[in-house]
This record gives sequence, C-alpha cells and structure tokens, in this order.
Amino acid sequence: MDVEVEHRSYPPGFASGWHSHDFAQLIYPSQGVMTIRTRSGTWIVPPLRACWLPASAEHHVEAPFGLEMLSAYCSGPGLDRLPAKSGIVQVSGLLRESILALQNRMRPARQHRAIVVVFAGEVRLLTPTQLHLPTLRSPKLSRIAAAWRRDPADGRTLEEWARELGVAPRTLAREFQKEARITFTQYRTEFRLQAAIERLAANHSVTTVAYDLGFGSPSNFIAMFRKATGVTPAAYFRDTPT
Repeated sequence: MDVEVEHRSYPPGFASGWHSHDFAQLIYPSQGVMTIRTRSGTWIVPPLRACWLPASAEHHVEAPFGLEMLSAYCSGPGLDRLPAKSGIVQVSGLLRESILALQNRMRPARQHRAIVVVFAGEVRLLTPTQLHLPTLRSPKLSRIAAAWRRDPADGRTLEEWARELGVAPRTLAREFQKEARITFTQYRTEFRLQAAIERLAANHSVTTVAYDLGFGSPSNFIAMFRKATGVTPAAYFRDTPT
C-alpha cells in the first residue's frame, strides 16, 4: 500500500462541493474543525480526530471557521486491511507523527514503507459511532434539518413542528425513530453539539456558545457536552495540537 500526504489551508466558510476519489482517504484537521457530509450522514471532525473515507465514497467538506487539513491518500495492495466503511478515527500520537512523516517523499523507500505500516496499524474506527448524525431524507424531516442548519437554536418543539407540517406529533415522532433511529430531542441535541464543537474550536466562549445554540445556560451546556463526549468542553480541547 502507498500513502501520500498533502497539506491544505482553507478559509472560513469553505465548502468543497460533492466529490469522490479513486483512492481511500484519511482527512485530519490539524487545526480547526470540519464537517464531512456523506450520502448516509454527517460527521463532525474535531481536533485529535480524523475521518476515514473508503475509495469512491462521495463526500462534502465544510469548514465554517477555517481549516488546516492533512489528507492521507491511500492506494494499492493491502488497502483491504483498512476499514471498509466511513467513520471517525482517534488520532493517537503515533498516527499523527506518521501522517506528518509521510509528507516527506524524499526519504528512502524502505523507511517510507515502514512508516506506512505504522500508519495503517493506527487507522481504527471509533466504536460506538461518535459525532455522527444520519441524513434526514424524507421531505418533512429534511425541512426540519434545514431549519436547524440555518439556526441551531431553533427551539420549536415536536408538537409545533407537527402542526406546521400538518401531521400528528406521534406520526412525526415515529418518522424520527424510523429514519434517524433516535428521537427528535436527541437528534436536535446532537445537532447542537456538533455546532458547538465548531464554535468552541474557533475560540468562542462556553457562555456564548451555550446561549447562541439554545442550551439555556452554560451549566446545561457543559452537562450535555460531558454526557455526549465524556469530558467538559475545556478538557475536550485541552490537548489539541498547535
């Protein structure tokens, strides 16, 4: 297997458009947070994480607050030993150093192959799935998702949305369970947490994020963040590489 690493910088508001590659790709935001949309769902990729995309996986990359990105393009024999589906990868110190080392194509081929072996051994999908939301495809649910993208703090309840969409609340609740496999409230909270991570990475304060995204108070936000990630917002970004 061969791996080539490319570094790129993107300004705030960057959006790549839908595309795919003939090779597999590990996308690592060395600075900033990116959102990767695939046909099956949306991944939020914060510091110390990367997104693995198999060959030919259609995706769309967004960086609302700018991004420094390292892309590891993987091809050739041995690729079948790496994950067959998209997902989030924990960027260990060893994986990060191997990505950085693979930027240097001038080193001897034997050394390059040895680093590729280390790289491949560290590419493991996190389980259970973290920071991922399935795409809402039905007309009613996609309309709700579009409203949340415009304003993550949109506080309309399930009952209010049901009235607006002309359906019974129970029917709308079942649609969420069937399509997203989580409840309306859980999906909205996860959506807001994704938006929160983007803003925190751009140095927005916890207080500003809490009120801007409809969490009610900083303490509510911190509690929900800890429940979702296992740590506080401060701890989550404490070891972000610079």
